[in-house]
Amino acid sequence: MTGELWWHRLVNSARFIDDLKDKLADDKSVLLLFDTEIPWAEIMTETLQQKLEDANDNRTFDVLDVSNETSPGTYLMERYCSKEERIKYWPTTHGSPEKFLAQNEVTPLNKRYVCLTGIKAENASKWVDSVAEYLESCKEGDEHGVFIIILKGVNVPDSKYLIKFRYDDYVTDYDCMMLCLTLVSDLKCSKAEKMYLCEVASNIAHNNAPLAAMLASRRIDLIQNPYETTAIVFEENEVKVTNLKERVGMAVWEAQIKLVFPKIENFRADLIRKYEKKISCYLPIKSSNNDIVDKASDLEIGQLFFICKANRSQKVIDLSEYEMLKKMRDVRNTLAHWEALSYEQLKGINVI
Repeated sequence: MTGELWWHRLVNSARFIDDLKDKLADDKSVLLLFDTEIPWAEIMTETLQQKLEDANDNRTFDVLDVSNETSPGTYLMERYCSKEERIKYWPTTHGSPEKFLAQNEVTPLNKRYVCLTGIKAENASKWVDSVAEYLESCKEGDEHGVFIIILKGVNVPDSKYLIKFRYDDYVTDYDCMMLCLTLVSDLKCSKAEKMYLCEVASNIAHNNAPLAAMLASRRIDLIQNPYETTAIVFEENEVKVTNLKERVGMAVWEAQIKLVFPKIENFRADLIRKYEKKISCYLPIKSSNNDIVDKASDLEIGQLFFICKANRSQKVIDLSEYEMLKKMRDVRNTLAHWEALSYEQLKGINVI
């Protein structure tokens, strides 16, 4: 379900598939480059296959796991040439297996999309060079095989016979957030709480979409008990990390900075607008750096609290606002010292 959502409906991941389909349908071979894990890899290839079948029913789609293959040309010739055809192959006459395949008019390869998966980093250049040699050897205008080479965590030199598609040129952390937001759209809570939940999930997962989706699926549990919930998800899915507590703490802190600091600033600005005349009576003051602050609009949240506390008997602001100002000052100081807030503290300042 989540994988289908990712590859069918999320804008940039779906565009990645559509752009691939357009090139492949035009008989262009492609090289897909992923920096890390491929999200829902099987669903990606199934989606691409279906789109190609809808666009072109003259070719069939093969997915080949070549993780244990180190001789690309020989492997392809053995797979796509009958025994009778292979007997005809002579290295001195035909050159390489790739050239033999390119010259063979009866090979079923000519009617195939061939998706190569599982290629190990040390064999990546071999496979790219092999496919490029095959494509170079095909006569212009003749029917030939079309290749999809999938590489993970490795780069290779450009080839004029293969069009490169970098996954990270299409998909960003925004897409991971959008996936999480879609998954929690029915959650009965505020928009801010949903945004915070998805920020936390994405941050902990380092924008790994499948992992972020699994974390977001824990919903409110994740933001009420982020470390404990993450530890359970990681253990259930055999995700191995070091310093999990630090990773979760930093992820939560980063999400809170985005959520809380704008709230603090809006509260500060509203309070100053409402009580500017009263507050201005206690100016100028010196900042902690001995700078003079003589305008109410320049007061930081801590300085504003200092004025209101020092002159409490004068009732500079209402009691409820004073209590909220104290909470805002406290959470600002906590975040400024690289510490995360509790769920209760977030509730206490009405950000979720």
